Amino acid sequence: MLSSRLWPALLMCAGAYAAGDAKSTPQTASLVEQRAERLPAPLAIQFRMFAAEALQPRYPELARKFVEATLEQVRTGKAPNLGQDVVRILAELAPDEAIATLPEAAPSTLPYLIGALARTNHTDSALALYRSSFSHGKVRVTAVSPLIAQLAKERRHEAAALFQESVAAFSFDDLEPWDAWWLITTAGSAASASPEAAADLYVRILTAASAPGYGDKSKSSVTATFRIGSATVATTNSRDTLLLAAAARLHALAPERLEKFQSALSRWDLTGPVTLQGYNIRPPGAPSRNTADSAATASINKSLSQFRGLPTDADRAKTAIEVAGQIRALPGGAEKLSLAQALSNLSTEGDLGKDALAAVATALAQSIRETSADARAWLELASLVRYEHVPAPFSDPALDAADSVLALRETLAQEAGFALTGLDGKLYSLSGLRGRVVLLNFWATWCPPCRKEMPDMEKLYRAFEKQGFTLLAVSDEERDTVAGFLRKQDFTFPILLDPGRKVHTAFAVEGIPKSFLFDREGKLVSQAIDMRTERQFLEMLKKAGLE
Repeated sequence: MLSSRLWPALLMCAGAYAAGDAKSTPQTASLVEQRAERLPAPLAIQFRMFAAEALQPRYPELARKFVEATLEQVRTGKAPNLGQDVVRILAELAPDEAIATLPEAAPSTLPYLIGALARTNHTDSALALYRSSFSHGKVRVTAVSPLIAQLAKERRHEAAALFQESVAAFSFDDLEPWDAWWLITTAGSAASASPEAAADLYVRILTAASAPGYGDKSKSSVTATFRIGSATVATTNSRDTLLLAAAARLHALAPERLEKFQSALSRWDLTGPVTLQGYNIRPPGAPSRNTADSAATASINKSLSQFRGLPTDADRAKTAIEVAGQIRALPGGAEKLSLAQALSNLSTEGDLGKDALAAVATALAQSIRETSADARAWLELASLVRYEHVPAPFSDPALDAADSVLALRETLAQEAGFALTGLDGKLYSLSGLRGRVVLLNFWATWCPPCRKEMPDMEKLYRAFEKQGFTLLAVSDEERDTVAGFLRKQDFTFPILLDPGRKVHTAFAVEGIPKSFLFDREGKLVSQAIDMRTERQFLEMLKKAGLE
């Protein structure tokens, strides 16, 4: 545990950053620690590491305090169950120490660590750790998926060789659905580097899954929701899930090789595009579900997959309330929590109203309390309370800690500022726009809710520009991708480019769309965690004095 005795010294510098009654960054970081101290060690560590991640760009010395405390708890055996987020952040902020500490002190984190190192461009370290760990039987071959994905971007021959080596080392006897699913994912990462080997793997999985009764006695299961042409298919068993997933991938690489599986695939029209919209995995050792629960889960997944396609916010609000009730009726567990989180993410897109959001928050809160929820789930609930103004379903120290992490991110966003070049070649900065109201929106061309809100953003820009309003839309994609999309649009507000994601990181942007509103003095007065309608944007602008 990070001793609160460390914080008075850190707070000596707080006055330099304080503005009025607003808490400074060191003060807000101290609040995170004070609230984390009231929690069980695994959950406290997660909140501390989220704080460290936010602090690192501007306050590396504060971030380091959280990192050191976490590493000390790992070394002394006080943190045996580190989550994926903790391992990821340690790999980003202290890769050498993570490599030196985690494999021995927390061996269960090895797959997460290998993936985290690969994703943070420590590819050689990840490869060495994987080979060493796999040779000693400490990780499964499926842990290699993110490593292959990273290698495929720049070192295609190595990616192909590692994929083929991994498949050769895998035993296909009694293929578990859990393993088959991650093999499909791994093959997807390797397909660009080794298309023939990927196609061979899809054929092997199709062969296994085509067997009558496949998965009935397995220790794991996987279900998913697919979009097949204009139809939505929600699978209820592992056999159908793997058949669809492998067949869709094989169709893109070698469609002629699907002919031998026609009898197993004849229920679906796979001549058009097949899109995965969501999935649920029950790993080996997890409690099995009864038939009624499986049917209820499939129904919920189907509703979630169709949610964005509903014609109006009123329709989505009605569905959100119905699905929230169905989720509350499920037995507690990781799957229930996953469904509640998925509904929460969808329900903040647009203007569903307080009743719908309250129902969603209640379902999420119940799901969190019924399982050993991680900090990310608590942050989602705290975001509903803080940014969607939903009443807190209950009082809880973990909810308080989550709120303090959100407050820390806000404080850092206020300080961060930005300077980015637009598609028009001009340099834009928050300091250079002092005296104007600024809406900073993060988006991407591939993001449906981003595209949906942009026409309303254009209306706002045209209506308020002469009153001192500036709207800046930031994408982390490459210039050609963004320019190609915009050629088909009629947007006049500036588009900024952040391919290195420096500004995304400074503003803690994990999901998009996300918007920040600054008043004429440069003060952050409002933010939106998801898509907004014209009415919702107008309500935001009122907080900056624009009506």
